[in-house]
Amino acid sequence: MSPEAPPPHQREPENEPWRPHSNPPFGPEAVASVEHSLAQLKDPDDALRILSGVEQNGAAFAAYLMLHDTNLAAENIIDTFYDSYLDAWQHFDQFRTVVLENLGWLDAVKNVMTEQGITADHLVWNRGAIDAQILETYDAVHLDGWWHIFQK
Repeated sequence: MSPEAPPPHQREPENEPWRPHSNPPFGPEAVASVEHSLAQLKDPDDALRILSGVEQNGAAFAAYLMLHDTNLAAENIIDTFYDSYLDAWQHFDQFRTVVLENLGWLDAVKNVMTEQGITADHLVWNRGAIDAQILETYDAVHLDGWWHIFQK
């Protein structure tokens, strides 16, 4: 095994669709989401696509069905799910941390604190403002205790 290649159990199989890294439960809220969506459809082919999406993606797809702009009857509903779904986190602050890491803010603040000799208790993140900005950028669905995050 080379450092460039992940171990075999971590590799994505070729020609396989992307899968989220989390495994949120398919609980009663997910069931209610699917049942509500199926009740709105008249065409059995649309219902089969919904059921296929749920079978392939579980609770993540059930959360996608809850977004206000999801077209339940779209022929490409599974593809649009894959295009927008990021992953799920048990706690919203876990996703906030991922966003701040990806922006480089955590490292930047840590560097400034180190260079300036600022102790950790002197700086506090304005989580409310950060979360408001995150929710302007991403759609978030809280389902069965997990936060499912989608690109807008």
